Amino acid sequence: MPLMSFFVYILCLAAATAACWLAQRLAKTYRFRFLTSYFGFLVGINILGLLNLVVNNLAAQVLGNLPDQSMRTIYILFGLVAFPFMAVIFYFLLDFVVGILDEKFSPVFRAFYIALWVVLVSAFLMRIQLALQGRRLPFLEILNAIAALVILTIPIAAFIYLTLRSAQRFHSQEKDGLRAFALVSLTCYVLYLLTFIIYGAGTMARLAVPVCLFVASAAPVLVLNRFLARFSRPVLLGDFSGALADRFNREHRLSTREGEILALLLSGKSNKEIEKALFISPNTVRNHVYNIYQKLEVSSRLQLMNRLRTWSDSGAGQPR
Repeated sequence: MPLMSFFVYILCLAAATAACWLAQRLAKTYRFRFLTSYFGFLVGINILGLLNLVVNNLAAQVLGNLPDQSMRTIYILFGLVAFPFMAVIFYFLLDFVVGILDEKFSPVFRAFYIALWVVLVSAFLMRIQLALQGRRLPFLEILNAIAALVILTIPIAAFIYLTLRSAQRFHSQEKDGLRAFALVSLTCYVLYLLTFIIYGAGTMARLAVPVCLFVASAAPVLVLNRFLARFSRPVLLGDFSGALADRFNREHRLSTREGEILALLLSGKSNKEIEKALFISPNTVRNHVYNIYQKLEVSSRLQLMNRLRTWSDSGAGQPR
């Protein structure tokens, strides 16, 4: 392996690690479940990108003397490994989007997502079978090209959905913040895809790849951190408990059970985790969360966190 390629690999690994560290710190600071999903997406897509660079470089340098048919088979087999990995990575991204919007996947969407990847993997398996037999079918090549296009547009569709839904669920400033995050994420996703073109442009151009990977991964995290710091600063349970929590609950007419659920929401618990903690049904949790939102005049957990922090910082929580 040429020294230059090895150097680029190390820089890419360092860039991906630094960006993922930023995402991990963000998830630890704010304790929102959807940030864990975003962290998973970021780690997964960087691992996939690094593997893609290594496989393509090694295939070109070490296996370059193999016939074209053999090279094509190697790339296809790598794709077979990458397909299930991409299904998980993009599910993390979709889970982040619905989480930040305080929504959840419907059973219909889950079934559609699974069916989509079953179809994509099945078409890819057919292509592998034909490639191993030395055969090519034009319609199958077209089908796989369409499948690749569908896969590449999943993140684009996710960020467009985030932009459209945030306009309906959030106030103007919060909406603008999420729109900025979605726009930066879209731009960085395109930059992420361009890194593989840059890598093949020449030896010196490869030095730009680690920079592109870091920017593509870190920029959305920094924008998201700025948005959360402004609109959803974390509320520490130690700062919102006891007499202060009781005062807040009385002032906003929250019942005892709603106060318990509010404390769990502040700790970053999902609805399912609240069900297990309090031994209540999913419908009961949803009803209580809905009532809390109505009484506090918020429409999401982001707004809920900001509402509590604003109340605490304004001095309203001080004893009179």
